[in-house]
Amino acid sequence: MAHSVFILDSSKNDYREIRKYVRHKFGEKVWRESEQQYKEVLKEIGEFPFAGFIPEEALSFGLQGIRERLAGQTRVIYEVGEQDVYVFMFVSTRRDFMTMLTDRLLKGE
Repeated sequence: MAHSVFILDSSKNDYREIRKYVRHKFGEKVWRESEQQYKEVLKEIGEFPFAGFIPEEALSFGLQGIRERLAGQTRVIYEVGEQDVYVFMFVSTRRDFMTMLTDRLLKGE
């Protein structure tokens, strides 16, 4: 049974930042290709949510239900519920994940 995938507002902001960066740095064509990768990964997460691996950084915070998949140069961080998947973060592999995770946890997002 496929899970419904929900992207949290904070994740939407991450996505917008990545989109802005890619469009500015690499152009619209590269963005469209990247966007297709995101769509494919989100679909796969809904179909096979447990296929992602548990990131070490999440374990260090005791967040065992958190999983990760890669979409190009972006880490898609999500949690699997009984019937739903919640996408918490889109994190560029060029950014420090621990800093972003700590900021997100401290802000309560």
